[in-house]
Amino acid sequence: MRLPGLIDPVRRLGGGLWLIAGVFALAAPCLAGDGERLFVPPPKGWKVAFHERQGRIDVTEVIPADQTAQNWTEMLTVQMVDGKPDKDVQTVLRERMADVKTECDDMGAGEVQLARENGYESGMRVAACNKSKRWGKGELSLYKVILGGQRTYVVSRSWSGPPFEKTQSPVSSEKLVEWLAFMARVVVCDASDTSHPCPSTD
Repeated sequence: MRLPGLIDPVRRLGGGLWLIAGVFALAAPCLAGDGERLFVPPPKGWKVAFHERQGRIDVTEVIPADQTAQNWTEMLTVQMVDGKPDKDVQTVLRERMADVKTECDDMGAGEVQLARENGYESGMRVAACNKSKRWGKGELSLYKVILGGQRTYVVSRSWSGPPFEKTQSPVSSEKLVEWLAFMARVVVCDASDTSHPCPSTD
């Protein structure tokens, strides 16, 4: 499955836009503590729709204020897995793609965009599901993985709507640029380590 209108903008823009500086802290569930922390720019007017911690895994879902956890068109998901990462960025992203493929009638994926940000290995990849087997809707997600010293972080921006054709992007190029700019501001830092400085949020 190839979506030229979807995959190409991510390949073209992924290497530059997500190095933009300036970050903001999301709600407390998306922070990892006094040392290593994840900063996520909270979309204006959005709300926490779900938060759960099971064992080493902490998950938070954020959606527009006028939507619900059962009926949403856009979602921000933050997952943190405690413990020193034991998988590289490409493996984590590959596993995400496999999960999407299992849940879809058909799916496509963009190329992996790797980087090193604030001293941590990171990467992004887009996944397109033309129709979910469970919900009957089309879904598009942009994933960003960061391997911290104490945790693995997976942040995604997702769209959900009517099923779409393989050759067409379900969202506009402007929306993809917005997502990339958002991911540019997602960063992990460690206040106790000068090699991973925390940004000012003033």
